[in-house]
Amino acid sequence: MEHTPLILRANWVLPISQEPLADGEVVVENGQIVEVRPRTAGTGNGVLDFGDAIILPGLINGHCHLEYTALRGENDKVPFFDWIRGLVALKAKLPEEFWLPSALLGVAECLASGITFVSDNTDRGVSVQALAQTGMRGRVYQEIFGIEPQPDDATLLQQLQAKLEAHRQTLQRYEAAERVQLGVSPHAVYTVRDSLLKAVVAFARTENLPISMHAAESSEEVALTRSGSGSFAEMFRQRGIPYLHPRIQPLEYLRQVGVMGADTQLVHCVKVEPREMQALAQTRTQVAHCPRSNARLLTGVAPIAAMRRLGIPIVVGTDSVVSAGTLDLWEEVRFGALAQRAFSISAQPTWKDWVAMVTLEAARAFGIDTQVGSLDAGKRADITVVRTHRLAFANTPDPYAGLVLAAHSSDVALTMVEGMILYQDGVWRTIDVPTVRRTLAEMRSQS
Repeated sequence: MEHTPLILRANWVLPISQEPLADGEVVVENGQIVEVRPRTAGTGNGVLDFGDAIILPGLINGHCHLEYTALRGENDKVPFFDWIRGLVALKAKLPEEFWLPSALLGVAECLASGITFVSDNTDRGVSVQALAQTGMRGRVYQEIFGIEPQPDDATLLQQLQAKLEAHRQTLQRYEAAERVQLGVSPHAVYTVRDSLLKAVVAFARTENLPISMHAAESSEEVALTRSGSGSFAEMFRQRGIPYLHPRIQPLEYLRQVGVMGADTQLVHCVKVEPREMQALAQTRTQVAHCPRSNARLLTGVAPIAAMRRLGIPIVVGTDSVVSAGTLDLWEEVRFGALAQRAFSISAQPTWKDWVAMVTLEAARAFGIDTQVGSLDAGKRADITVVRTHRLAFANTPDPYAGLVLAAHSSDVALTMVEGMILYQDGVWRTIDVPTVRRTLAEMRSQS
């Protein structure tokens, strides 16, 4: 069934793959971009003229935990070890029916930030349905944990396979298999024993599933793998868990057990040595950079500028609101850009680089750049529009600088996936946000 073309107009169009176009428009038809061109004189019901605004590709949130969204502000512990233990205790208190509306709340917040693709790591698995039923694009990595001797590796793998099959059925039910991909996430070196990690990697390679893993995030993690010391090691001793520490850096351990590769994402990578960065570059392993989470949990600043110089694929993620506070990817980009400059004498990455890291470069890292990531004819119409009428944008000649230095989710006017408007000027088309919030409030009052 054909649809009437939709024309989006604004003072700036940022294709990302080409130079910015002043006074331009994007023509959308049947879910895809058919033309990016200078502004024309046509008017009518199929024209959305945003005026003082920037049209650009939908943003890609490189790492998130949507199901934790309703836990915002509930775990203010630091340092990292205390925070992760607090999160585990908090999760244990909540009923199973809590997690889907929490993930839906996260999707709503992402859409209001201009995000069209979410890379999500999930324990409960609910983000598969949350993305599928709301029309978003994404990749969901099903987490697996197993540090204690029981259950054994075979049992845990069977449970993982069952969860993945349930996810496939969910995607089929919502006709979302083309929009939402699946992967696996052995959570971290301090939650997944050596034998299980190797088994999960072998399973993922056999099934052609991408991998995501939290890695080299904190000094506590480094102490565990290098010398079997620190907070994690002490906890294992107290619980009688026979943890095998490899006596090397976390990323070197992951390289040796075969985790690294072009289909692998390592999240955080704050505590990285030069030799490990070389391994990341040689294997084309993706790094998900979450600067606000790293700052909030006192873990440090990842060497993103040095990684980019080596050609390591970098994506930017908000992480969960439990650590970062919000799912506003513009805030994440701004914080990350300024933090890198604070620790460097170079202006690299540039403002344009940071916008590319949440659009075209991220699409390449996830292997979907033939579909999305730039405004080019033939690509899917995953688009966001950012209004620039606030004084913070005034007299900014460079639209990339304006976005990085001034944009907030409150400036987002429209978010579109596959040509379908999912969010526009405070209204969500596929999520009943008031009902979701009310449901969550009722459950929290009873917990």
